[in-house]
This record gives sequence, C-alpha cells and structure tokens, in this order.
Amino acid sequence: MLVYPVQAATGTTSQPAPADLAAFFDAQLPEQLAQEHIAGATVAVVQGSELVFARGYGYADLEKQIPVQANETLFFIGSDGKLFTWTAVMQLAGQGKLDLHADVNQYLDFEIPGTFPEPITLHHLMTHTAGFEEDFNSLLLDDPRNLLPLRDHLLRNMPTRVYPPGTVSAYSNYGTALAGYIIERVSGQSYEAYLSENLLQPLGMTHSFVGNALPGQFVTDLSKGYSYNNGRYQPLDFEWTAAVPCAPVRTTVTDLSRFMIAHLNGGCVDGSCIMPTEWVDQIHSPQFSHHPQMSSMAYGFLDMRFNGQRVLWHMGESARFTTILALIPDQNLGLVVSYNTPPADGRMILQRFMDTFFPDTRPPLDAQPLVDWADRAKTFNGMYVPARSAHTTAQIAVRYTQAIEVEIEQGRLTFAGWDYRETEPGLFRQVDGDRVLAFKQDADGKRWLVAGPLAFFQVPWFETPILVFPLIGVSLFVFLTSWIAGLVITLRHKTHPIAERRAWWLAAGLSLFDVALLGWFFSVLLTLADRFVYHQRMVTIISVLSWLTIPWTLTVIGITVSAWRHEKWALSRRIHYTLVALSTAAFVWLLWSLNVLGGNL
Repeated sequence: MLVYPVQAATGTTSQPAPADLAAFFDAQLPEQLAQEHIAGATVAVVQGSELVFARGYGYADLEKQIPVQANETLFFIGSDGKLFTWTAVMQLAGQGKLDLHADVNQYLDFEIPGTFPEPITLHHLMTHTAGFEEDFNSLLLDDPRNLLPLRDHLLRNMPTRVYPPGTVSAYSNYGTALAGYIIERVSGQSYEAYLSENLLQPLGMTHSFVGNALPGQFVTDLSKGYSYNNGRYQPLDFEWTAAVPCAPVRTTVTDLSRFMIAHLNGGCVDGSCIMPTEWVDQIHSPQFSHHPQMSSMAYGFLDMRFNGQRVLWHMGESARFTTILALIPDQNLGLVVSYNTPPADGRMILQRFMDTFFPDTRPPLDAQPLVDWADRAKTFNGMYVPARSAHTTAQIAVRYTQAIEVEIEQGRLTFAGWDYRETEPGLFRQVDGDRVLAFKQDADGKRWLVAGPLAFFQVPWFETPILVFPLIGVSLFVFLTSWIAGLVITLRHKTHPIAERRAWWLAAGLSLFDVALLGWFFSVLLTLADRFVYHQRMVTIISVLSWLTIPWTLTVIGITVSAWRHEKWALSRRIHYTLVALSTAAFVWLLWSLNVLGGNL
C-alpha cells in the first residue's frame, strides 16, 4: 500500500496532490479489479470547489471492450441516490414548504397508521428512525411491466411499524420512497421531474438522469452491470428500481463530483446554488445517535470517524453495482468510487484511502478488562439480529442468515471482523480504530447491541440458526427415509395391508410436499440475494399452499396415534412413522415461525 507522510489525523493535514491521487488509484483499482473479477470502476476526488482527479478503470462493456470513461460512462449509484432525495427534502424545507418535525400524514393523501403515540416525521425518515420493519419490495424488479406508480407502490407495500419513532435506526427503503412521494405532493411535480429541474440542471449534471426510463442519448454511455460466478461474468443491461426515490440516479463520476462540490461549498457550484448554506449545514449535522460516545446519522449521511477524521459517507449497492461516496468536511474533500461488479467490501477503498492520506497516528487501545465484565457477559452474550429486519412477514427468513453470535471474554469481543475492548461498563472501543459499540437493555427488557447507526437485538435460542438449520437438516433426512419406506412397502405390498400402504403413501406425499414448498420458498430468497428482487406473488402462492400442510399433518399424526393405540404395525415401523409425523409437525412450526403460514407477506 502506498503511504505518504502527512501530519497527525487529529490536526490539519496536507491535501493529497493530484499526482499522489493518481498514483494511489492506479495502484489500488487495477489490482482490485483483477483480484476480485470486477469488470470496471470509476473514481473522482474533489477538493474545495475543484475536481482534482477523475479516472475510469476496466470496462463498461466487456464483450465490446468499451473502456470506462470517468466523464462519459454512466454508473447506477444505487442507494447513494438517496442523498439526492434528502437534498430535495431540505430544499423544500428551506423554502418553507416542509416542516421536518411535522407528522408526515399532513402531506399525504393516505394515512400511515398510528401504531405508536408518536407520529412519524421527515426528521425520522431522513435518519432512518421511523420504525418501519424491513421490506424488500422496495428494492429492484426484473421486469419493467411490474413497475407501479409511486403512490400505488407505497399503498401496496406499506410495512408494519415495529419501533417507536426516534428510538432505533433501521435503514428503510420504504421510508425514502415515502419522502419521495411527499416531494411530489408538495412540489406538484413528479419525483423525476423535480430532481431533474431542481438538482441535476442547476448543478450542471448534464450527463445524468433520474428514474427507470433510459434517455436515448445515454444508451451507448450506460455501463452494463456484472456479477462474476463460476468463472464467468454475467452482464445485465439495466436494473429497474421498484420505488425510484430509493435509488434514483444514473450518472458519471464527473457529474457526481458537482453534487459533492455543492455539499462542500454551502450548496453552490460554479455560482449556481441549490439551497442556502445553513440548510446544507443542517444536512451534515449529527441528528441521531444510539449513544453519546458513538457515531451518528446526519440527514442521509452516516457521520463516522475514520482515523480520527470526521467522514460523512453513504454506500449504494445493487445486484450489479456498488458505489461509495464520502465527504471529509475538515479537509474540504470529497471522494466517490463506483464499481460495475460488486466488490467483496465496498468500504475497503475508502479505508485504504484514509490510511494512505490521513493515517491514524494514535497508539492502539490497550484496555484491561473491567473487574465485573463477567456479569455483563452473562447478560449480553448470545445471538443478535439486525434491527433492520422483517418482523411480521415471510421476509423474516433473511434474519436467520444475518444472525451474529456475540461472546464477551475477558472484556473483549470481536464484531464484524474488528477487535474491541470494554473501556466503560457496556461500552467497547475498537483496538486500532475509531469504532465504538455498546450494549443496553430497554424498558421492555430487550437487549441491544448498537454500533454507530447500526442496531441489533438479542433473540432467544429458538429464533436462531442454531435451531432452525439443524431442524431442517434432520427433517429432510427423516423425509428421505419415509420415501424409501413407502417405496419398500409398495414393492412388498403382499405382506402389508392396504391401510398401512396408504398411511405411508400419505406420509411420504406430505414429506415431498413440505420439501417442495420449503425449496420453492428458499429459491425466492436466493433470487433476492442474487438480484435484489423479491417475488412477492410467489411467496403469496407458497403461503396459500402452506395451509394444506395443517390438515395433512393432523391426519398423519392421527394415524400415528391410532397405530400405537391398536398396535397395528411392527414396532420398528411405528417408531419410524412417529419420527416422520414429528418431522412434518416441525415443518408446520417452521412455516409458522417464518411467517409463511399466517404472516402478512
């Protein structure tokens, strides 16, 4: 890694020269593209009111060997486009058309239910503290024919409110879509038209567009998106956003640099201003934190420390693109890097940039364990899942793949690959960095782990992968034996009464039905993981079919009870049939716990 001599990170540092920036990115990005099989990347750095470095790497189209050009190639910046949504909200607030602390229902022509006494405000939407459960319906679509008008999307996919507003930061695409609709309601324009006329045009972003309709002049400049699997690049021409305000913009990094310059210079670029300085300052100010000693959420930006430097940043991810945008206010510097193939860690390039140009000169933390650390370990050790997760729908299944085991030992723990030491009761600091995490217990007794703008809550053992995945594995094995037994009894039909053969056919059929149902459900989740697309209609069909398992399972259980009461079969076959019945009952519980059976979907 290239390292340049600079002053301590906590003081004023020297600005990296364009030649140093070129040397850094020319070393880092080609190597990363080769090692991680990334088709192309594009980068821009601004200092003050100037674009000081911009360059493209790799290819926008591998088949045609079209290289990435920083000033011509449009990338999909995913959720980094939310920063445009929040900037637009602040524009309208600065004009007196929006009150950030008013009930959002006063701006809507439908109602967000009053689940809690506190109303949801734009302040909550902009800090992701509105309290909505996670909902994947606001991600991407694989067929533009399924696109809905924004209002219809919001009404059809309204998630349940699960946290009181202003208490838990849980990233919400739906909340952003809701803010986008409020922009439409207040401005009298479509969301796309408002952003184009009030942000892109005054900022001079002439090589950018908003929304799902690709303008003809950009057809040849839009980068393909790629995934790399089994030794092959899989291209995708376009990703449709289910709710445009969540990921609205496709742009070049040179255009995006003008957006960064405006944010670093009081809302102005080249004499054109999109809002007064005080409103830009409000966007950048800390607005919500889980702990007074912890990093916070600004309006849309994550407000964190990297090597002692304050960094306002956001990362946008889709199935094919990853973009990280960061502002370093004290250095009056902005950085954006966008990839057209998802890297292993989109934040890595930002950390390497900070380590190179603004290295941390502070000594590593060396804290001794507090004398009563074991008491807290007994309380807080366990499995945690993200606050940003589903609670009432079948999407809760994703939670099981995101569970994190926490184990405090001698006042130390490892979380997300970083080592921490307890410096105050319940407060842990990163050994060689700026991150802080804390444990707390709320008034309802729920235990929380908070890490900057992220929050995780502890779940009981029966809601963890430790139970669910072994249960599925054992049940599948038992189901396999039921198919074998059914086949054997069928082939040896002369030695088994017709009633027993029918009982085994019934159990084997139910076993096959359960496996097919669960396999279908997990295939939907695999599509979500691969393409960020959630097939709601398929899940609805699966849910309807899952109700058949209840009478079917009760029938198998009834046959089991009858077989034992009347000693109809050989002991070994009764035991085997009982295991099959228990496995089918376990599957009913599993479908219920995953909200496939009886959930809101």
